[in-house]
Amino acid sequence: MLNKVISILIEFLKSQIQNFLIHFFRDLSTSPSNISMTSDESSQNILDTQKNLFLRVMKYNTKKFVWVFHFIASFSLGIIPILMNIFLGDLINVLNSSDVEDLMPQLNSVIYNMIGYWAGVVISNFVVYSVRYYAYSNLMEDLRGALFKHYIYHDISFFDKTSTDAMIGRLSQDITLLYSVYVETVGMTIHCYSQTLTGIIVCFIICWQIGLVACGALAIVVVVYLYGEKMMANLWVTSNDASTRSSEKAEEVISSFRTVKSFDCEKYETHEYSKNLKAMQDVADKSSNIQGAKDGIIQFIVSGMVAGLTYWASYLVIDQPSKGLNTGDLVKLLMSLLYASQSITGSFGFTDGFKKVRVSAARFLEAIGDEPKVDQKKGKKINPKKIKGKIEFRNVSFKYESNTEKYAVKNLSFVINAGETVAFVGESGCGKTTTLQLLQKFYEIEEGQILIDDIDIHKYSSQSVRSIISIVPQGPVLYSMSIADNIRFARPKAAEDEVIEAARAGNAHSFIMEIPDQYESKVQPSSLSGGQKQRICISRAILANTPILLLDEATAALDTESEELVQQSLEQVRQGKTAIIVAHRLATVINADRILVFKEGHVEEEGTHQELLAKNGLYSNLVKFQLL
Repeated sequence: MLNKVISILIEFLKSQIQNFLIHFFRDLSTSPSNISMTSDESSQNILDTQKNLFLRVMKYNTKKFVWVFHFIASFSLGIIPILMNIFLGDLINVLNSSDVEDLMPQLNSVIYNMIGYWAGVVISNFVVYSVRYYAYSNLMEDLRGALFKHYIYHDISFFDKTSTDAMIGRLSQDITLLYSVYVETVGMTIHCYSQTLTGIIVCFIICWQIGLVACGALAIVVVVYLYGEKMMANLWVTSNDASTRSSEKAEEVISSFRTVKSFDCEKYETHEYSKNLKAMQDVADKSSNIQGAKDGIIQFIVSGMVAGLTYWASYLVIDQPSKGLNTGDLVKLLMSLLYASQSITGSFGFTDGFKKVRVSAARFLEAIGDEPKVDQKKGKKINPKKIKGKIEFRNVSFKYESNTEKYAVKNLSFVINAGETVAFVGESGCGKTTTLQLLQKFYEIEEGQILIDDIDIHKYSSQSVRSIISIVPQGPVLYSMSIADNIRFARPKAAEDEVIEAARAGNAHSFIMEIPDQYESKVQPSSLSGGQKQRICISRAILANTPILLLDEATAALDTESEELVQQSLEQVRQGKTAIIVAHRLATVINADRILVFKEGHVEEEGTHQELLAKNGLYSNLVKFQLL
């Protein structure tokens, strides 16, 4: 009978542990669902669309074997305190023994067991904490490395629709929460479950009736906890959404405070913000009431169970010695009950961590599972030495995902001969910059062809196409590293002499030599002027030495003196290359071999400066009204 009850109990507990493990660890092969990574996505949607998160996150961990040791050691740490109480009970039984002759051998046996226990404690603690910290740092490195690599290789459309704050949040806060919860909380939860399981098994072995009652009481505790958490979950979603609304309102008002003050709306905006805070406070009040009632009921059940079963066990020891219970068994029962009840209630606290981390895990998975629409490595490789630089657009049409109702370029056609300098002009939003981005294969076109040296770039990989193109953007992009490394960004293996020569050609060498650390000076946000930064970018393009050069309003944000220096640098970098200049200044485009005038995504006019003025068309109007 006793063996049957114990086996039933073990199966019950095994099923509970299995359900827990399935909830967090199953479906290793399941691919993440797509969820739009937007700020107004509700928390409930994320929780509903992502299931079985743990192993899907752990796919990106390279040291999975470490977790096996971590789990085994955590399970062992849960068993060890129960074993100590068993040894204490045996010690009490030995000391109460009336057989003096067998006292020392029995006492020695108990002492040896206790020494083994302490050895087990030392080993288990060493394994748990050493492995835990190793797994902690390794998981952080793997998750951040995998997500950063995924971001870097993503296509431009992903960055168009995803805010920088959202991406940084995934890399920092979400992953920090992931590895702190998964490394520490999973181990502690296994520790609690193993302690609860061991404690109840000991109760069943000593007195199956007491074990059965304890198991029933703890089952009621679990039901109360789950019911309370279900009520809390709905409130948590409401609170999270209210918090999001209040944050959005605060950001909106603070970022446009001049408008708020202009219309004397301080009182109104304060009232609107207070309404969101009131909603959060209402949820907090309800949550505290539910939490208090749940915890109170659980403590009442646990305390009543321990007190009642302690009285029952004491009664059996004193009044019914025929049941075979003694003082040592009473100690074992009492301590096992205490450990089991404390562990099961303690595990509830750790499950809160799992609930909080689910959103972070879901966000990580949807971010890393969002596959690029343009595979950068797919296609043939280009031999840069064989590229002459002829560019042709044939009836190219394209729309951005963010505005599918309007074509950014429509039936765009033109030819740029190798070695020719062509300027793109036109009003803002007419498709000039989009054309440069399509040439760099940042987006897939919907219709038409883009050819380089009469070969469709669709046949080449994106990386290969970009390897033959250099760009000098309007806003100079430099990184927080040395000036030399910023120039060398175009060719990381370039020698120091090549870097200096590129800087000379880009009119940057003279001012670099005046800086204290010269080429080793670290670039800071305010350490260089706009013109100096732009000349470093031009030097970088010179070092790249590609057959095609794109100048996207490279002098638009510069003063007259800086513009003259940069123009000299641009003249140098354009020598012998196919160059496309996007500009709004007449002085920048007047000497181009040809000028293409864009309007509503297509070329409206083309010719030299004088030819276009003679046509008295769109270009002439742009010049006349000083739009160029």
